[in-house]
Amino acid sequence: MSFSTASQLFAVVGAAVALKAASDLTSFVWFHFLSPPRYHRYLHGDAPYALVTGATDGIGEAIAKELYSKGFNLIIHGRNPEKLRKVQDAILSSPSPKKNNVRIWVADASVAEIDFASALKEWEDIEITLVIHNVGGAKLKGERFDAIPEETLFSELHLNATFPWLLTRALLPKLRLARGPVELVFVGSVTADLSMPGLNPYGATKAFIKQLSGAIAADEQFRKPTNVTASYLNVGGVSTNNRGGPPSLFEPSAARFAKSVVAKVGSGRRVVVPWVWHAAQFWITGFVPESVLMAGLADTTEKEIVAQDKRA
Repeated sequence: MSFSTASQLFAVVGAAVALKAASDLTSFVWFHFLSPPRYHRYLHGDAPYALVTGATDGIGEAIAKELYSKGFNLIIHGRNPEKLRKVQDAILSSPSPKKNNVRIWVADASVAEIDFASALKEWEDIEITLVIHNVGGAKLKGERFDAIPEETLFSELHLNATFPWLLTRALLPKLRLARGPVELVFVGSVTADLSMPGLNPYGATKAFIKQLSGAIAADEQFRKPTNVTASYLNVGGVSTNNRGGPPSLFEPSAARFAKSVVAKVGSGRRVVVPWVWHAAQFWITGFVPESVLMAGLADTTEKEIVAQDKRA
């Protein structure tokens, strides 16, 4: 290869890399700063309902309140009836374009047996246009995987994977009957792509949810197209009562994070990073050598386990 040919090749490769970088930057700026909200697509019909699982605190409660403020009726889910009623009263007393309805659904997502048929019967008279699969979570674990009790493993498996999986399966026939578009939103975690110590099997369940949301989206779009779409939210740290610590740039409050989630509903993307500084954080970590990143995560995890134990 002559010097001239090599120079031309490097010039072409450089131009392609620069073009890709410019395209990515343009997409980033448009998505996070310029694109208009699209949640209005799901405010069709006389009384559109949004179902939010895990809505008694944290991200789920904040998303439910944000959706109510935008005009949605709600079904809020949790396992504690008293907490659900308190959240229901708080939402009903908050500002909204009109006095909408807030229903409650009590179900323990951490167990295998859920009576989805009875729930669907209760919802026969309403049209669900948006589902936020938020329920989930896990405590950081100081013990290794083989020392975690089997009961804990199955409980976290049901909470984070089996429950949204089977709920989606039960809901789909009803959702397809809606008179307009319907969106399934699965709240995921950066741990689906970044294996972190102390979070087994949580990260694995989120990887399951990520694949599930993509498979459902493809199934509904490319087999016999329906009105149902699905998306997965890649989520970093969010400041909640369970996590402790004040809100920060990379760990927003649940209320601020909920606003970004609702603003990105219906964006058309399969995988969404709703909080702009999480997107920046994920991009930066992509340049850190894996060994360095894992060592840092391990150190952070140990400190968070200590803080978690003090809060308990």
